[in-house]
Amino acid sequence: MTTQTLQDLFDSQRTAFLADGPAPAQTRIDRIDRLKAMLLDGGDRLTAAIRDDYGTRPESLSLIADVVSGLNEMTYLQKNLTAWMRPERPQPLARLFGVTMETHAVPLGVVGIIAPWNFPLQLLVQPAAAALAAGNRVMLRPSSALPRMCAVLAELAPQYFAPEELVVVTKETASGAQFAALPFDHLFFTGSTETGRKIQRAAADNLTPVTLELGGKNPAVVSRTADLRRAADRIGAARMVNSGQTCLSPDYAFVPEESADAFVEALLDGWRKRYPAVSGNDQYVSIIDDDAYRRILGLLDDARAKGATVRSATPAGEEPADPVRRQIAPTVVTGVNDAMEISREEIFGPVLAVHTYGSVDEVIDHLAPRPSPLGAYWYGDDDAAFRRFFARTRSGSVNRNDFGLVNAMHHLPFGGVGHSGMGDYHGKFGFDTFSHHRPIAAQPTPLSLASIIATPHSRRLAKGVARYAGQQRKAVTKRLGSR
Repeated sequence: MTTQTLQDLFDSQRTAFLADGPAPAQTRIDRIDRLKAMLLDGGDRLTAAIRDDYGTRPESLSLIADVVSGLNEMTYLQKNLTAWMRPERPQPLARLFGVTMETHAVPLGVVGIIAPWNFPLQLLVQPAAAALAAGNRVMLRPSSALPRMCAVLAELAPQYFAPEELVVVTKETASGAQFAALPFDHLFFTGSTETGRKIQRAAADNLTPVTLELGGKNPAVVSRTADLRRAADRIGAARMVNSGQTCLSPDYAFVPEESADAFVEALLDGWRKRYPAVSGNDQYVSIIDDDAYRRILGLLDDARAKGATVRSATPAGEEPADPVRRQIAPTVVTGVNDAMEISREEIFGPVLAVHTYGSVDEVIDHLAPRPSPLGAYWYGDDDAAFRRFFARTRSGSVNRNDFGLVNAMHHLPFGGVGHSGMGDYHGKFGFDTFSHHRPIAAQPTPLSLASIIATPHSRRLAKGVARYAGQQRKAVTKRLGSR
C-alpha cells in the first residue's frame, strides 16, 4: 500500500471514533473477546510462524510467553474495565461551597502500537487490549523481523475486526517510519533505546504522547545472605529466557568477591544440566538474525582481547557457537572492566557478565551514575541492605529473589525510567495510559470564582488574601527556622 492508503486507514479509524463516541463497556469487552479469539484460533499458525522466523524457537515458549500471557491480561481487563469507566467523584472542602466535581476516563482516539520481535505477540496484544479496554481504535505494527508471523496476523485481523476498529500494518503497507509519523492520539513503542529516540522525534512533530518501553543493562545483585546456588540457578535460567533476547533479562551480576568462583561454577553447572545439547536443540532459541549473532560474538571477542575470561557451558563435541542455526552456548564473562564494549552495550544474548564487590555501597556507586535499566534484581534476605540499594539506584522495577515477577502482576505498573523508557501499562495502569482523565466542575450557587478573580477587587478581599499569605509566611518561616 502507499502512504496515502496508510493515511486512509488512519482517517477511517478517526472518523469512526468521532462518529460513534466513547464505546460502552459491552462493546469494549466484545472487542477484547475478538482479540482473544484471534489469538486462540490462530495460535498454532502464529507460534509455528514465529518458530520458522527465528529458525529455532519452541512453540511452547511462544504459547506461554506470547499467547497465554496475552489472554491473562485481556481477561483481567475485561473483569475490571466497567468499574474503571465509572466517574470518580472526589469530596474535598470545595463541596461545602456547592461545587460538584467528577472525573471521567475517556478514550483518546486512535492509538498506534509498535512491537518488537523478541515477544512479538505479547508486546502487541497486551497494549492493544488495554487500548481497546479504554475505548480506543487501534493500529498495530508488528516487527518486520518476523515476516511469516506478520503475514499470518495480517490475514487473521480482518476476520475478527473491521479496519476502523483494529488493523494490522505490515512493511508491505508502510515502513515503520511512515507509521510513526501518523498523528496518533497515543503512540506505544517497545524496542531499543536507539529506535525509541527516533520514535519520540517522529511523534513530537504531531505532539503525539508516547509510551516507550525500552531496555538497558539490567543488574542482578547477589547479597551475602543469598543462597548462592539457588541465586546462580535462577539468574542463569533468567538469562536464558529466549536465549537472553529479553528486555528484562539480567545482563550482568554482582557477586561478593569471596563467592565469585563458586557462583560461576554453579552457574555453568546449572546451564550444563539444563542444556546437555545446544546445537540443533529445538528447545534452544536461535539468535534472531545474522547481524545480532555476529554482534554478540563481537562483544565476546572484544572482552577476551581486553583481558576478560570467557567460559561457555558448551556440550561435549560441540563448538561454542553454531553459525548455521545461530545458536550460542550459555556463556559467562569474568574480569570485566569499563573499557570493554560488553560493559557499555546491552548484550541481548545468552551471555552473563559477572562483577565482584566488597560492599553493597560499591555496587550502588557503580550503578547510580549509569543509565537507568528496565529492571534490577536482588537475591538475598538482608532487608536493610536491599532498602539502601533500592533508595540509591534507579530502574523501571525491582524483583527480589526471582525473575519477571513485576511483569507478571496485573496490579503493578510495568515500564522504564530514563534510558529504559517512559510511561507504564498492565492492568489499570494500561487503561489509564490510553485514557484521558477529563474533569468536570460545576458551580450551582450564586458564588462565582470569576467574580472573585476579576478586577476591581474590594478592600476586604485584598486584606483577606494578604492575611492568608501572611499566615503561610509564618508557617514556612517557622519550619525553616527549626533546622
